[in-house]
Amino acid sequence: MGTADLIAGHYRPLRKLGEGGMADILAAEDIETREIVALKLMFEPVEGGTLDRRLLQELLAAAQVKHPNLVPILDFGVDHKSHRPFFVMELLQGEDLATLLQRERTCSLEWLLPLFCAALDGLDVVHRVGIIHKDIKPPNLFIDRKNPAAPSLRVMDFGIARQMKGGRITHAGALACTPRYTAPEYFLHGKVSPASDVYQMGLVLAEALLGWSMAPGGSFADSMTAHMNGALRLPPGIAGSPVGGVLIKALATEPEQRFASASEFAAELRLLDRDAAQAAIDLHGALYKRTMQAA
Repeated sequence: MGTADLIAGHYRPLRKLGEGGMADILAAEDIETREIVALKLMFEPVEGGTLDRRLLQELLAAAQVKHPNLVPILDFGVDHKSHRPFFVMELLQGEDLATLLQRERTCSLEWLLPLFCAALDGLDVVHRVGIIHKDIKPPNLFIDRKNPAAPSLRVMDFGIARQMKGGRITHAGALACTPRYTAPEYFLHGKVSPASDVYQMGLVLAEALLGWSMAPGGSFADSMTAHMNGALRLPPGIAGSPVGGVLIKALATEPEQRFASASEFAAELRLLDRDAAQAAIDLHGALYKRTMQAA
């Protein structure tokens, strides 16, 4: 493989790791350091072969944030041949939460809660420097098993994260989001804040514990209506339990009614009686699942 095959003249593609909705994900070798990295190569080229100045500022800010539960951007740019943007990240060992849930359906609260709280702590660090993720969902939470005895949950894919300054996230009037995991205020106003990330983390936690997404699939309109009306699929029996109380606060329709920060969400989760919470999930989750199947 010669220099003509290099991405941005710097990264030698080795193998394809996967394909997301917007990009190819490759294992690549940095020809200067010989380090093997993960490289996300976006499908759509950019006009003129240069990144928008606002996006550059966001990426620079994200790259400067360090936390063990974040997957930082190591490098970014535009491939000069294809004009496709790329983002370079640490090559992780493990699987994303979506893959695990597809196989196992649910996670035990005892196993998940410490990992999830640490990921919330990482998000809090990002929020403090003015960055929000905006697209938190199971595929963007990675279970890193480099140390098999001590796995960690790491927040990844800040490629479409946005600076909080100005708050409005629209391009030519379009909403860039995953409907099942989108906060009501984004549907309504096109705005996001740390509370939006708290909401999305609440959705993911509930799904991982119960085994189904809180908002229905299907049409964009169905998901949007569920979020905006607070009509999420949280069993009434769980809603009345201590773990349900924490989830309800994280999933409040109005941002100001949610936890004030990701770290506050984590602090409340750490206070839970895990055995009692798991018992409520097992009982009421099973009952509600039967109701859904019968509907």
